[in-house]
Amino acid sequence: MVAAADLTGWLVGYVLGAAVVLAVAALLVLIIRAAHGIADVAEDATRLLAETQERTEVLWQLGTTNQVLTDLRDGAVQARTALGG
Repeated sequence: MVAAADLTGWLVGYVLGAAVVLAVAALLVLIIRAAHGIADVAEDATRLLAETQERTEVLWQLGTTNQVLTDLRDGAVQARTALGG
């Protein structure tokens, strides 16, 4: 009977240890799943930013386009003036 009482403490310790290990494993799985979700969102955001950059690249040339249009307009005004109009 003394031997059974001595083993009860060990049994409780093993059960508690197993519970702690299972809890830590479950939390680790949740953390890994969350990290994968964050990585997927970050990958989508990076792809969308690259697409946005490609689609708005022409906006950086807007100043040049405006200058060319101004030069064309000035040339047309000079041509009209030279033709007496």
